[in-house]
Amino acid sequence: MKAPGLGTGSRPSARTGAPRWRRAVGADIPALSAFLREGEERRVGFSGRLLREAGFGASASVRLPSPLRGAVWLVDVEDASAAAPSASDGPEIAGAVLCHPSRLVFPIFPASNDDREAGISLLASSFPPASVTGMTEDVERYESALSLEPLASVAYRMMARAECERQPLDATVPGHPELSIRRAFLADLAALLPLQEAYEREEVLTRIHRFNPAACKASLARALERQLVFAAEEGGVIVAKAGTNARGFAVDQIGGVYTLPSRRGRGIAFALMAALLAEISDQGRSPALFVKPSNAAACALYRGLGFDDIGDYRADYFEA
Repeated sequence: MKAPGLGTGSRPSARTGAPRWRRAVGADIPALSAFLREGEERRVGFSGRLLREAGFGASASVRLPSPLRGAVWLVDVEDASAAAPSASDGPEIAGAVLCHPSRLVFPIFPASNDDREAGISLLASSFPPASVTGMTEDVERYESALSLEPLASVAYRMMARAECERQPLDATVPGHPELSIRRAFLADLAALLPLQEAYEREEVLTRIHRFNPAACKASLARALERQLVFAAEEGGVIVAKAGTNARGFAVDQIGGVYTLPSRRGRGIAFALMAALLAEISDQGRSPALFVKPSNAAACALYRGLGFDDIGDYRADYFEA
């Protein structure tokens, strides 16, 4: 869909006043990459989805969604007094909204509140969301612009840590000599599946969702192929897991941290996270995560590992 008076992929002139939202095209990728790298600990859910198929890291490149199944919408920095940016330099981006083919929307709005929200409503209405996630203020502004009311909403705290201390990757846990920690791979799918199911039932499913065994298995298989996943093993049985769920340019978002209830309170999650953080650090990257404020044990664990709160995060759902 085109905004009135603005062709898809065109750039607004600085002389027209307030900038308008527009669909990102290939020429916008350098500016979009720079925008997502800035404060990426808050944006890795966006950047990680664009880099998922293309790789990650400093040399990774953004791959825009198929125009038939998704879009990235951009708004340029407003500078009505300056000449329009040259085609070679490209505009500086002030905000971006990802409408992913999975029907997840990740909005990042400009810092100022103005009429830009109204501009996104015409474009994004072509991609009705199943979920909207991101920093809470951005989620609220997006939903207000499109007059959306979620059926379920989950509040989190976003946390980040600048540096990781190096720990052994295949470590035994002090006081538990039979328990070891190692990297998990696709061959571990069957052994990890019960933990993944328990994690989804306890931490992910909302009141409107039902557990889907096939989706659970497929999600875990993708993670084992594309993400960093670590497992704690005791007596040949995996009793805890932790991994990443999004890998951006320089930030890894941690998720899926779960310990069997019978093994909790023994320091396993701390040792498991230490191994994961060490691998992230070895790769020259930084970690981020989001956690439910009501999960006091998890919040204490992450703070004990050096994570700091950096803002409110939210995931809203519009269908089961």
